[in-house]
Amino acid sequence: MRKIALVLASLVLFSFTVTTAYAEPPAELIVLELRLDGTLAVSAVATDNSMTNPDYKLLRWRWFKTAQYWINTANSYGFKVADVTNSITASAETWDVETGYTVFAYMGSVTLSAGTRDGYNMVAWGAYSQSNTIAVTFIWAVGRRMIETDTRMNTYYSWSLNGEADKMDVQNIMTHEFGHWAGLADLYASKDYWLTMYGYASYGETYKRTLGLGDILGLRAVYGS
Repeated sequence: MRKIALVLASLVLFSFTVTTAYAEPPAELIVLELRLDGTLAVSAVATDNSMTNPDYKLLRWRWFKTAQYWINTANSYGFKVADVTNSITASAETWDVETGYTVFAYMGSVTLSAGTRDGYNMVAWGAYSQSNTIAVTFIWAVGRRMIETDTRMNTYYSWSLNGEADKMDVQNIMTHEFGHWAGLADLYASKDYWLTMYGYASYGETYKRTLGLGDILGLRAVYGS
């Protein structure tokens, strides 16, 4: 089975201070890339242990208020607007139901792109310069405080809304990416295979749609139960 590496490139792959026309203070930009690594061999736990595995790892950055987000539903895959919206909002809700804190709030559909600091926390499809990157999450932060977060799903790949083989499942990948928005980092030990924040995925995979014990414990370590 081909495996996908969800690589947090040294956690600060591209880390620098940026200023834009958008009226916010200078911020550090953190780029988290989800990459294809066809040469990587993974020895996975054969039996799903996600509901008993307490492992998690936190990022240095988090939201200190509800992350309001928008979706650009435009796509070249023939997906209906409502179906795209339902898949992505379901990914966010998967996290929200596990804490009393309101982590995410869907604000609507706009035509903006993801990856530009513009005051909108965006989820969108778009081209990305690294063809081996399936999705990329951009975090703008001041100190430990996230002030804007975007995720771009790379149009280099084919996408699915129902776990089709040889395609990337939107809800599966976005549940993992929203984990980064919530302040969780990737896990790479093979014993963590069945957790949503495990740092690899495969074509047609859907198990990351459901959080494991460690994912929930990590979320609650940030936002409470």
